[in-house]
Amino acid sequence: MDEWGKKTISPTPERAPKVDIRYPCPGLCRLAGVISFMVSSLGVYYGGMALLGLEPLNWEAPAWTAKYVGLIATASLIGMLSSVSAFTYTMTIEVRSERLNDFFIILWQFLATGSMLWFFVIGIAMSISLGREGAKAAVLHFGAERATVHVIVTGSGLSSLLGLAFFLALTIRLPSIIYLAFSEAVSLFAARWHFLVYGIDGNSWIVAGLITPILLLVLTPSMIERDRRQRRLVIEQSP
Repeated sequence: MDEWGKKTISPTPERAPKVDIRYPCPGLCRLAGVISFMVSSLGVYYGGMALLGLEPLNWEAPAWTAKYVGLIATASLIGMLSSVSAFTYTMTIEVRSERLNDFFIILWQFLATGSMLWFFVIGIAMSISLGREGAKAAVLHFGAERATVHVIVTGSGLSSLLGLAFFLALTIRLPSIIYLAFSEAVSLFAARWHFLVYGIDGNSWIVAGLITPILLLVLTPSMIERDRRQRRLVIEQSP
């Protein structure tokens, strides 16, 4: 008779459960999440201002009343919940085409990276031309909320256009010099237009326009490859 005290009792090893997600597209999921956040949070914010009869904040001397703080907190919370819901739902959408998957990944990485990059690059260019206090005064004169929307729209539009051009260059095997020349021209136009809107003299816009496409080419390829690798891993773990 075996002695029970000498037996080793251990859990039966099991395989990790398979993830029931087939052909996900990380780029599409992130795009859906960001768009959902922006639409819902801004909708709640501006809708709440109209409903509560609030005036736009004076960003030169903002008065943070309880209504403003509560409205911003509510808009942010609803925006985050909407973003998570959109991201989760989009994970269930099958994108079988590798080319379409690449399109969404490239578009997202250029949009996300380029928008933040543009915000800092054009801000530095304005500070070089006007000085730090002069740039701040120019933004307040233009309108802080209006200036924020302007820089986001300009940066997003420029980044999306450069991302689309990058995808097409890869797809049709366009020479790198042609893509770079197009990117520089579009970026210089955006930088010049930004300065003209603010009525800023100076040539620092040239540096901003020239450096943005180069930085995007340095920063985005590794993140694009990371998203491709994430997709492959999820597909391998799906039943």
